[in-house]
Amino acid sequence: MQNNIFIPYKADSAVPPYLPFPRFLIPLDLSNDAKVLYALLFDRAGISKENGFIEADRTVRLYFTVQEAKEKLRRSRQVTTRAFQELERSGLIVRRKQGLGRPAVITLRIPAGKED
Repeated sequence: MQNNIFIPYKADSAVPPYLPFPRFLIPLDLSNDAKVLYALLFDRAGISKENGFIEADRTVRLYFTVQEAKEKLRRSRQVTTRAFQELERSGLIVRRKQGLGRPAVITLRIPAGKED
């Protein structure tokens, strides 16, 4: 049975919405969940940058709760929390907890020499 939901990608096809996936993630010793989570955070950071969520030190401030990530990744809370922890341990993100049920402020990090 052929799946009629998908059509061939042609030269004049419109590009559907996509998620930028940084190439430097591919060789890193991280789970695929952590890599996809980083790509989601990277996408969110672009939106935050456009909306002016910039700290005094010019870093981009973003908010992405475990619940939001869990829904986007379609994974359990435990797997999602583990992916956040992997990214923190690797140095790719820094989370600053705010307390009182408020979401953590996340700072995304990229390898040295990769920023414009």
